[in-house]
Amino acid sequence: MKSLTLVVALLATVAFSSANACDETCRRDRAQSEYKIEFPSYLNWKFCEDTRMDFMTRDMKSVADYQSKHFDTRYKGGMRNIKSFVEQRKEWLVECDDYMIKTNKGRIFQDEKTTEDIFAALDSVARELGALIAGATYSSQAGEESNAIMNEKFDGLLTSVDDHMTLMHLRGKYVNR
Repeated sequence: MKSLTLVVALLATVAFSSANACDETCRRDRAQSEYKIEFPSYLNWKFCEDTRMDFMTRDMKSVADYQSKHFDTRYKGGMRNIKSFVEQRKEWLVECDDYMIKTNKGRIFQDEKTTEDIFAALDSVARELGALIAGATYSSQAGEESNAIMNEKFDGLLTSVDDHMTLMHLRGKYVNR
């Protein structure tokens, strides 16, 4: 009799949890009705995970290559291009972060602090590039100080992303493609 009661209770628990289980489509629909918005059709968890992975690997490699091989405050065109590149990537990541928050999936970069740190680093790089494009210089005529300050901003961004990748490696949640 006890085992029959236990089996019935177990089946009821499984049936109840299955009925209340909610996959991505369910969460997406709930979020759209709760927030009275319509998510773009391309936006889903896989897209956001791919966007994050591409940002941490390919996009950060592009930023590092620009910093080490092409960055020169004398050339405004390259700075405009990398500024637009950084701002575009941030837009994509913010869109995914918002989607993930609203569908109760978490944050784009594991937690709120890490996500905000990376977003702040992206803003810092874009802001500094904008100032340099507008003609800001720092103390020296040749602009060496401008290069040093901008390199600090790039290094801050690259370090934030690298620290996140290292943490994900340690947690077993990051796999190279």
